[in-house]
Amino acid sequence: MCCWLAAHTPLEAQKWSLEAAAYRGVIWRHTPKLSTRTGEVLWGQELGLRLQTLGRQSWEVWHRYPDLGLSFSHFRLGEGSHGEAYGLLPSLTVPIVRRPAWAVHFRVGTGLAWVTRPYDYFDNPGQNAIGSHWNNFTQFKLYGEYRPSPYWRVMAGYSLNHFSNGSGALPNFGVNLPSAFVSVAGQLRPLKHADFQTTEESRRPDRRWGFQAQAAQARVEFAVFDGPQYPIWIFTAAGHFHFTKVNRTLLGAEYENNVAVARWAWHVGDFASRSDARRAAQRLSVFLADEFLFGDFGVVLQAGYYVGAPINQFTLANWYSKLTSRYYFPTLPHTRIRPQAGVSLKAHKAVAEYISFNVGFAF
Repeated sequence: MCCWLAAHTPLEAQKWSLEAAAYRGVIWRHTPKLSTRTGEVLWGQELGLRLQTLGRQSWEVWHRYPDLGLSFSHFRLGEGSHGEAYGLLPSLTVPIVRRPAWAVHFRVGTGLAWVTRPYDYFDNPGQNAIGSHWNNFTQFKLYGEYRPSPYWRVMAGYSLNHFSNGSGALPNFGVNLPSAFVSVAGQLRPLKHADFQTTEESRRPDRRWGFQAQAAQARVEFAVFDGPQYPIWIFTAAGHFHFTKVNRTLLGAEYENNVAVARWAWHVGDFASRSDARRAAQRLSVFLADEFLFGDFGVVLQAGYYVGAPINQFTLANWYSKLTSRYYFPTLPHTRIRPQAGVSLKAHKAVAEYISFNVGFAF
């Protein structure tokens, strides 16, 4: 099908390339509680399509013509490490340095993975990294690229591959698989310098200051394997400052109410009253984040720190990190308000706590 498209639509075919990659790494023992086997050399493979942006929109030029990708991945986690993982991974690749013959790129992707041997009380009780077949698959890559010819690209670098269900099913310590990799990408019709457009539009934002608010919910198991799921309610408010039209920083506060903590703490008798248990289930944090804007899509890297007492009990650490992907809908009529919806992955150190679904707005 790719050959047929190349023959009949030459201009569009130039934008697409096919990439194959091989990974070699080991599972990281990121917590002493991890019973899953670590240290074994493991291999992975990936086959994907990449779409090269050409500057038809201003943000593509400002981000140095990033790539959009979709990959099918397979990682062997090992006989003592949950078997095999198969993933479908949308990704975004942003050039850090771009030269005619070589480049340095950063890629981030998040998608779905199917793990063949999750924890099971009867059939697989000795592995506690993954508690369900379906999981989130998140990948970070930093690599160099060399072009030996206009038709081929050779790439090599390092990646961190993370598999987790966000505590939707316990146990969920997660699989972190740092890997070295090599890959090759090819095009039937190579791109030329004239194919890339430029823009005269200024990167300077019309308004630098703004505000965001967001509500979210996650559902998690708590304390007991194969137990019920409880909701976590999350509310966020932040001010933002635009450095450019495609990058802004956020400073704000985040409130969480973990229903599982309240019910569990009251059930086991840790508190004298239900109100004390409900208070212990609340969390408050301040956070700093950076959001990269790619047209209607945003990618947010967030770091937060818990503040206040007697709330913020039952936290895994004093600080956390969060990765959010969101889509911005068109501005509401006669306003500057843009609704948004997205997905977040929250982690304390290297252990994922939850995956939430978010809605909100920015102006």
